Amino acid sequence: MRVKCIEIIDPETGEAVPGLRVGSVYTVLEMVTGPDYWMIRILDEEHDDPGSLWDPAMFETVDARIPSSWTLVLENGHMRLGPAVWQRPNFWNDYFSNVPQALTDFETGKRETLKSA
Repeated sequence: MRVKCIEIIDPETGEAVPGLRVGSVYTVLEMVTGPDYWMIRILDEEHDDPGSLWDPAMFETVDARIPSSWTLVLENGHMRLGPAVWQRPNFWNDYFSNVPQALTDFETGKRETLKSA
């Protein structure tokens, strides 16, 4: 899935933010929602892992194909659509704690997603 940035919405300034440019196309790595938020994770201009989370109102879809390696999980009022290897409980906590398996799973999910983009 690929999206094009159509506007910058910075909650504090409403101005440009590092890593994004209006008109640029980005690969979506994951979509997450909760009772009061909806975000997409993309690899921005800086390509820093694990990508960055943004308001989807800033983008329009240019390629709607969902990678075959993605799954949808509904749990406790939250929805996650992304690589299956990222869907286990506490994946992101483990990733940010540098747990080796989570780091490996992140790279696997990212590689599979980029390959299908």
